[in-house]
Amino acid sequence: MLIETSAPRIVHQASDSVGRSKILIADDDLENLIALNAILSAPDREIIQARSGWEVLSRARQADFACIVLDARMSDLDGFQVATRLKADQRTSRIPITVIAAHGHDELHITSGHGSGAIDYVFKPINPKVLRSKVDILVDLYRKTEEVRRLAEQEKRLLLENLRIQKEKLAAEQRLRDREQHQSLVLQSLPIALYTAAVGTGLRRLRFTNDSIQRLSGFSSSDFLRQPNLWEARLSPEEHGRVIQAFAEIEKVGSASIEYRWRCADGTEKYVFDHAVLSESHKDGSRELVGFWLDVSDRKSLETGLLHASKLEAVGRLTGGIVHDFRNMLSVVIGNLDLLHLLIRDNGGACRRLRSALEGAQTCAELTSRLVTFVRRRSIETDVVDVVETVESIMDLLACALGANIQIRTNYDKDCWPVCVDRPQLEAAIVNLAINARDAMPGGGELSICAENVRHTSDHRGLQVPQPGEYVRITVSDTGIGMSAEVVEQIFEPFFTTKHDGKGSGLGLSMVRHFARQSNGDVTVQSVPGSGTQICLDLPRARLEAPEEIEQTLLDLSA
Repeated sequence: MLIETSAPRIVHQASDSVGRSKILIADDDLENLIALNAILSAPDREIIQARSGWEVLSRARQADFACIVLDARMSDLDGFQVATRLKADQRTSRIPITVIAAHGHDELHITSGHGSGAIDYVFKPINPKVLRSKVDILVDLYRKTEEVRRLAEQEKRLLLENLRIQKEKLAAEQRLRDREQHQSLVLQSLPIALYTAAVGTGLRRLRFTNDSIQRLSGFSSSDFLRQPNLWEARLSPEEHGRVIQAFAEIEKVGSASIEYRWRCADGTEKYVFDHAVLSESHKDGSRELVGFWLDVSDRKSLETGLLHASKLEAVGRLTGGIVHDFRNMLSVVIGNLDLLHLLIRDNGGACRRLRSALEGAQTCAELTSRLVTFVRRRSIETDVVDVVETVESIMDLLACALGANIQIRTNYDKDCWPVCVDRPQLEAAIVNLAINARDAMPGGGELSICAENVRHTSDHRGLQVPQPGEYVRITVSDTGIGMSAEVVEQIFEPFFTTKHDGKGSGLGLSMVRHFARQSNGDVTVQSVPGSGTQICLDLPRARLEAPEEIEQTLLDLSA
């Protein structure tokens, strides 16, 4: 049994965040209801009254109450029955209940009250201080619980908001990574290499920003950092001064665009288009170059081919206009020489001179025909040709053409393979190479003609044939004045010549290369100034297909 105490009243200030707490009081006696209302009234709470047990059940479901204070004895439902129903309902099971019981209660009532879910009792006659203290504690507990719940909901909202922000941030970072990866793939697929470089005099130190430089030059980005002079050291010597001067003036003009040859890691030279711009000044006043390399070797090759084709077209137009008249005049010359030979056949010396003039006129006719074949790209008539026999057949002609101060040496591979070419054009090619060698040795020297069997693989440097295979290499070497690398690059161009005016047409070596490539071969040159020149003519081996029974017989004999 609770004893009346003089405990001080607990006063709570209403919180703006929670609001006024609701208390439900119930008694079927109006006077008792008014008395309860007077005892429990406070500024921070709202009192809701009920006159019956059923009304308590109805109102308890309509609002959120801090506690319920009800009389144990009501006419329809007593307080214990109401407490039992409230605790059984999920919506009202958490509301604290205080039952006002008669002072003479028995043990059964207490047991019944606990079983029904009542948490506290106040006995009649009511001590206002005790009741008010109990309710104040329940209201304070309710308000703190509501505050905790409100804070928990606020934290939950903040957590969800943080999760949403974090999710959006992760999505944005993923989009950024995808965009950077896409840009990186685009840059890697392009034949360019991006770089930065410091501005100023001295070495031009390049810092490449992507890995494309490895594919373009054979050097990695770290190679350029370890070797500050790498770029300048591998410039083509012929273009070094021009390129350095162009980049030295970039601070004045703000940008530079230049093409030059640059030697790669494997020793080959590529044409590089180098474009750089001067950046804006940084906070510390410094500036840098931002630029890129573009491999334009293929474009230069196409331009060279187009220029070559244009020159040949010009030769064709020039030759086509005069070849008909030239042939007619040669026909008159040859005819008259034949008639003259009949008239002076008794004069031995005159006949020899006449035969020499006749042979020269016939050679001019053959050269005219070959020139037309060259410039008009007419098909050639190929046949299986013995290289050694062909060279030996023109040795007398070469001896007369070269003169007595040039010694001719020959060297042939044993069992030199036959080739499938146009024999007259092969003879003309060898004569052309020999005449060029003679002009390179004005004081005399030695001319070597070598024929050997060679096999080319796919990585053979210099040979520009569709497929690797077996070839016969005819090498014409001299001990003359040689040529620079710049001249070597141009010697096969139509009309290019290093001879004095009137001494050469510039078509001889062009005809040689045209003949070689038309025969599915190639021609290459090696020359050192002051040490002579070596020109190699590679022609594919002729395949002689023997009948199966002959091949089997040869195999049996070799066995």
